[in-house]
Amino acid sequence: MTSTPRRAVPPAVVKAAVRLLVWAAVVALAWYLVRALRRVDWPAVGDAISHLAWWQVAVLLLLVVARASLSSTPLALFTEGLGLRRAIGNDLVGNLAATVTPAPADIVARAAMFRAWGVDVGQGMAGLVLNSILYYVVRLAAPVAGAVLMLWTVGEEGAVGWAAVLSGLASAAIVAVLVVGSRSATSAGAVGRVLGRVAHRVRRTLPGPEQMEKTVVEFHARVAARWLRHWPAALLSLTGMVVVESTILVLALRFVGVPPSQAPTLVVVACFLSVYLLMATPFLGLGVLDAAVVALVSMHTPAQASDLVAGLVVWRVAVQLVPLAAGVVPLLSVRRSRPTA
Repeated sequence: MTSTPRRAVPPAVVKAAVRLLVWAAVVALAWYLVRALRRVDWPAVGDAISHLAWWQVAVLLLLVVARASLSSTPLALFTEGLGLRRAIGNDLVGNLAATVTPAPADIVARAAMFRAWGVDVGQGMAGLVLNSILYYVVRLAAPVAGAVLMLWTVGEEGAVGWAAVLSGLASAAIVAVLVVGSRSATSAGAVGRVLGRVAHRVRRTLPGPEQMEKTVVEFHARVAARWLRHWPAALLSLTGMVVVESTILVLALRFVGVPPSQAPTLVVVACFLSVYLLMATPFLGLGVLDAAVVALVSMHTPAQASDLVAGLVVWRVAVQLVPLAAGVVPLLSVRRSRPTA
């Protein structure tokens, strides 16, 4: 008995389905945002922000510097000859370019900076890849910590519990791939072949097993030594970055007048970590993450939504707008130091 060959799904159908899912997600998120923020007293939000004292702004700026340092530490560790100061500048410029220009302008800008500093571009790109991979390990693990804190502080984790399980498994899977792939060139090649098969099944135009094996082996040869030596410190620094981001949020709420009796610190942190994965969406989850945090905190505390939104606005300025503005400084510095033809 001969088997009937499986008919491939036409690319047009796949594109239409993906487009439909994207639009459905956009509509769902828009509905969620309107529902969560429609009752916010926006004049009260502006009034709360306008009463920030100078020393409160100074404290937040110091924490922004600490966040940038912790975020850039892995890049400095994994890229020989770069250093923390230049790693921070490279991250700031990359973030700025990714925000205001289409891809791959951020990669081009980062590579140009490596070249201007005399840093091997291949090493720099490898450091960026390792930094990004570890960032996703921490980003995916954060909801697990959030669910545990939710269970401890309010006695239930709700829907975030299932999301935490899924993201935790994804984080563990990435760690397992890193552990296996870093053992030797042979294990790196095996990982590359598996990734190539998966990629080729998702899309035929993506690199296949042989090409991916070669790429991963070359990547292993370039970064294996520094990875094995520095990954614990890099992982610790990114974990510290998440702690600093949580601290900025708590202080922002306190500075706009939300006391611990209205929004306990651990509950705020639990809610933030539970939806931390939303920072992977465009513009660090602008609007989506903020609405989710406001909704969760409002659900479990007596805090007013307008006060919570005011704190989230301050947090957003600190973690997003200030770094964007700061990215102009290293960009201009590199342009001035670049030799003219």
